[in-house]
Amino acid sequence: MTHKVKHTSDEELPESFTISGFFAQEQAVENTMLACLHRGVPRDLIDVAVSEKAAPHFFGGRAATNRDGWFSWTGRGALTGLLISAVLSLVIVMLPGFNPSKLMAMVQLLGPDIGIIVGAALGALYGWLKPDDIKPQLLRARERNDAVLMLVHLQPRNEAETIRGIFAQLGGEAIKVEADSASSVGSE
Repeated sequence: MTHKVKHTSDEELPESFTISGFFAQEQAVENTMLACLHRGVPRDLIDVAVSEKAAPHFFGGRAATNRDGWFSWTGRGALTGLLISAVLSLVIVMLPGFNPSKLMAMVQLLGPDIGIIVGAALGALYGWLKPDDIKPQLLRARERNDAVLMLVHLQPRNEAETIRGIFAQLGGEAIKVEADSASSVGSE
């Protein structure tokens, strides 16, 4: 399925693709990742996933549940804390009979400083405890219990074909090139 996002000026964004493939050897995954990095693909556009049964056989059994959601929730919490504390501070300042000399310390305390810190901490805690939504492309790792799935996201058509060739050359199996549903990193 192809998803295109339109700008307000009706200008179309270039279509991007995700390349995925299985690798039976851990060294092949590392070699493929290095080849992609040397081509200029940023590391945050490369994912590696294994099924639960394959996890003990790869990367020294260190495979763990994906817990990246805490970081984005930290930012959301900080922004929410800033907004709430700013509104609360504004309400305190606007109270009839407000005496700046006595309550200024409280307004300052409830202001952005504490609001951001508390919001970020609560957001991080929520993101850490909340189970992540697994991208559908990563669920493909469950198909094989003897291999690692590697994905490279957000590549233009010609680069996707080149990376597909790198996967094939370095031992990739069941390689797929699919239209990407995301238009930027973190937009899922």
